[in-house]
Amino acid sequence: MNMRKLLAWASLLGMLGLASAVTDVYHYTTIGKVALTVSNFGMLGNGFRVYDPHTFQPLPSMEYPKGSGNEHLYRAGLWVGAIDPMTGQPRVTTAVSDATSASAGTQGFEFSPTPEIGDTVIERSSLITSAYYTPEAVSEQDFLATYYDYIADPLPPNHQPLYLRVHQRSYAWSYSYADDFVIVEFVIYNDNPEAELSDVYLGMYAELVSASRDFWGDRFNSSDMFQFKRLYFDDSLRMVYEHNSGVDTLATQWAGVKILGVQGPVPMDSLQVNFHWWSWQDMVGSVEDDIRYAIMSDTVRDPDVDEAYVIEHGYPDPISLVSIGPIPHLFPGDSVVFTVAFVAGENEEHLKTNAFWAQKAYDSHYILPAPPPSPRLTYRVRSNEVILLFDNSPESAIDPNTHKRDFEGYRIYRKGPQDTTFILLAEFDRIDSIGYNRGLPPHSDIPGYEDWYEFVDRGVKNGFTYEYAVTSFDQGEPTLGLESLESAIGQNVIEVIPGTPPSHEKKVGVYPNPYRQSSVWDRPGDPRGRVIRFYNLPEDCIIYIFTLNGELIKTLEHHDPILGEETWNLITDRDQAVASGMYYYVVKDLRTGKIQRGRFVILK
Repeated sequence: MNMRKLLAWASLLGMLGLASAVTDVYHYTTIGKVALTVSNFGMLGNGFRVYDPHTFQPLPSMEYPKGSGNEHLYRAGLWVGAIDPMTGQPRVTTAVSDATSASAGTQGFEFSPTPEIGDTVIERSSLITSAYYTPEAVSEQDFLATYYDYIADPLPPNHQPLYLRVHQRSYAWSYSYADDFVIVEFVIYNDNPEAELSDVYLGMYAELVSASRDFWGDRFNSSDMFQFKRLYFDDSLRMVYEHNSGVDTLATQWAGVKILGVQGPVPMDSLQVNFHWWSWQDMVGSVEDDIRYAIMSDTVRDPDVDEAYVIEHGYPDPISLVSIGPIPHLFPGDSVVFTVAFVAGENEEHLKTNAFWAQKAYDSHYILPAPPPSPRLTYRVRSNEVILLFDNSPESAIDPNTHKRDFEGYRIYRKGPQDTTFILLAEFDRIDSIGYNRGLPPHSDIPGYEDWYEFVDRGVKNGFTYEYAVTSFDQGEPTLGLESLESAIGQNVIEVIPGTPPSHEKKVGVYPNPYRQSSVWDRPGDPRGRVIRFYNLPEDCIIYIFTLNGELIKTLEHHDPILGEETWNLITDRDQAVASGMYYYVVKDLRTGKIQRGRFVILK
């Protein structure tokens, strides 16, 4: 177990090096409540060792709820086993193994993307407001990748390829009944032009482990957190799932991997689902294929690793494998589709409810009851006011499941500088037999937005950052047991800083003036965090700041068609902090040529 800690830094360096070349480990789901890393070499999750190259903060592996710091998956990946008809010997290709490091095309990590730099994970979205929108998208966030078990040069040690090509697709939604799971689909092709594969087994390796980054702190990803896994298998759901023993009091959620289905040469109900586990590092990359295949094909189910098992047998640090087969033949050029769901829940009952909905999503070919999309959203500002403008596009949306236009209303949310979550500001709904019948918002009279709705948030503080979102909700679907569905807040969140709008006529000013030691916008402890603000600026202008002696110490360019304000951090162009005293400013309007002058005082 201590090897996990000893190999951490080596693993991180290897992962980051590969990620900068062709191995993509930086894509993770942001739609819904599950943040799952999706790679382009068959690995799901990231082993807790992938960091944002800009912030150096850890990226989620399988974080649930998203943003909580609670992780539930160390690493998972596809296994494919088959009998080589030429030799009669079993062969297995594995996307992941028990090794701490994770590198595509290495021992135990036997799938690889092409050598092309651009061969990374592709994103698509069914949301018309998304930058990745395409009518071909299946979900609100699709990730697509392709990889092979035979193109690495050299091939991984002890690896005999099955000549597989895999098209991987993952799907995520924000709907209230579908935001606790991510579905991953593997389309597996036999690329060998001459040889069929027989007795094919498909499997999902997963090291499920629930641990909070806040609870473990610096010990996160060391051996301690792996000592408390409790592992279960539900035969009726075809799902392995895990929760921690209770030592970690923050990561209280449950998570699992569920087989949703197999589409291929034989019907699903003719296949056997098997559940097995082993102790970590019992299945490293050097394990022979016949042993791996024997585990995949063994029909004797392993016991749950629950409290009773641990008391009787001791703690085994289990790694799970759920497999299904055998598929008698996979002929050259043929394919089979293997689909799983990564599911999470607040407790065991919630987990199984979410597993039920994941299966419903799969069975319905992902044609799900859906809320209308969030509207397109923009804004204007006035002093102490934010004017939200949003269009009526959700009102014509057709539910893909019921084929009805079931739009009912809008909700407006705000997250202020002191808020930790979004707060509901207002709700509007159609005047009909449903809801509160408040009616829809008034239309705007701002030129170019006369057909858009307008909502004014008054009393906000100038210079502070606020976040806004406008969602849409529908009438619900009683026949499916679904209450009203609402689009996700995250679909159209905008950041707004209230203040004066651009002006060519009003007098430019500075606040606070005088600046006395600090302002309400300062960042305490940051030497560059002191701020004054210029207001009533034109859209395009240059601000020159002078000392009393006429020395130019700072030049600021301002280009903003919405906000007529600009900040200065009291640092000169020579990267020096300004001293106490009086200063002059000159503002040149780049459109009209008009010059304005003024002065302000700094008292530190």
